[in-house]
Amino acid sequence: MLSSVLTQPDVESATLGVLRPEPLPDGAEPEERVIFCGISWQTYLAFDKMLGDDRQDPRLYYIDGDLEIMSTSDEHERIKTSLGDFLAIYFEEAGTEIIPRGQATMRLALRKAGAEPDESWCIGEEKEFPDLVLEIALTSGGVNKLEIYRRFKVPEVWFWRRNKLEIFGLAASGKYKLLRSSRFFPKLDIGLLERCVAIRSWQQARRTFRAGLDA
Repeated sequence: MLSSVLTQPDVESATLGVLRPEPLPDGAEPEERVIFCGISWQTYLAFDKMLGDDRQDPRLYYIDGDLEIMSTSDEHERIKTSLGDFLAIYFEEAGTEIIPRGQATMRLALRKAGAEPDESWCIGEEKEFPDLVLEIALTSGGVNKLEIYRRFKVPEVWFWRRNKLEIFGLAASGKYKLLRSSRFFPKLDIGLLERCVAIRSWQQARRTFRAGLDA
């Protein structure tokens, strides 16, 4: 499918950047990313349509002519699923009403931005775009995802990087600010989330998380 896109006129002259990640310290495989620069909005939409709906992989991110094509890995999906499961437990225990959005495609044609987040949620009630987005980034580089989500005015964006959770909140200035805790969930123990993600046993990780909430 990628080869079909490469034959399109505006892609043949595009700049291609391939990020070749090194294996993670524990030997796990990170995600892989390919970035094309100089891609039209129409070509981005055509490529997305060709890939089909309800796909798990690859993920597409687009901003101002830059198209990132990302293929996830087993470790990427493990961390994404674990964090999503922990948050579901927390939402239930805290009595927080949420609307899961998963990796539903977000697009703004006028602002030339598109994304397929790892996980996303609306809080309280359904909205056009999510209140909270989660991105797993085992490799560095890629398009500027904070800028993408700024255009959607997503209030909080969470990044999992270097075995830590980074929380960015949208400030009154319209820019993101690194936060120590979530504005939506100030009582959520971020350290507990990080410790539980490191537990490889599915059962033990969830038991530990629930016990931490009750402590």
